[in-house]
Amino acid sequence: MADKAAVAALFKFFDDDDSQGLTLDELKAGMITVGSSITDKDVQDFFNKYDTDKNGIIDFKEFLALCMDLNTNESEKAVAQLFQAVDKNGDTKQLRTENRNLKLHRQTP
Repeated sequence: MADKAAVAALFKFFDDDDSQGLTLDELKAGMITVGSSITDKDVQDFFNKYDTDKNGIIDFKEFLALCMDLNTNESEKAVAQLFQAVDKNGDTKQLRTENRNLKLHRQTP
């Protein structure tokens, strides 16, 4: 999961308001959108671990660190599954298009 372009596309998928930072609610919503069954407590713990400056926002640098540490526990494996769900064909090359399609689907009432 070290492909920086793929991580950037995943970050952009979660960043609903294009603020260059992820709130807890954005992280939860992104996980729900791609079908994750991670618990609210696990999302909160996960968020707290990677919000290293404790400002309530996961910035890209923190998100990159999160993605580089993916296989260290069960909660982080959930994010790996999210990435696979967003990257439908597994090649990371069309991730931006897939990302856009999922975001549009998420915004549809």
